[in-house]
Amino acid sequence: MSSSTSGASQTPGSDRLAKVAIPRLDRQPLHELPPKAPAAKRPRVSMACRRCRTRKVRCNGGKPTCANCQESSEPCVYDETRRNRLKMSATH
Repeated sequence: MSSSTSGASQTPGSDRLAKVAIPRLDRQPLHELPPKAPAAKRPRVSMACRRCRTRKVRCNGGKPTCANCQESSEPCVYDETRRNRLKMSATH
């Protein structure tokens, strides 16, 4: 019986991948990078409107209408009181 081989003949070592030189990027060392500007902090809103809370988006707390509701021409409604939150104990 003769063994079947594929049409391509292989030479010893041809099953290895050829190594190709990849040029390196010139990177600046970390101590030479310019310092990043601090991110602008948004003021924390004490209470979001109902629509922003439902959609889970940041409310800017604008009165009578927040920016999100004004942009979408939706009524902006704030609850009269803050919702009670469960206090988590320090020990579990």
